[in-house]
Amino acid sequence: MVRIQLDLPDEQVRELDELMKETLLTTRKDLFNNALTVFQWAAKAKRAGRIVASIDEESGNAKELVMPALENVKATPQLVTSGDNRKTH
Repeated sequence: MVRIQLDLPDEQVRELDELMKETLLTTRKDLFNNALTVFQWAAKAKRAGRIVASIDEESGNAKELVMPALENVKATPQLVTSGDNRKTH
């Protein structure tokens, strides 16, 4: 097992703590694991040639997630399939 320690500004720690309250997470390890799951999912989607976005259910409008780290993920040709609407997690 590896221990990871981060030095964060107080404001960022407050933001993390607020997010933990909102999502009912009780440990920062749980927060990290959940964040990692979303990041891995987003990277997998980008490798598959997909756009990562949130959709407003009422209007149907989509807002793409723009993150420099995800822009570095390149689509892998064998993962890109047209018309594949299966959900991935």
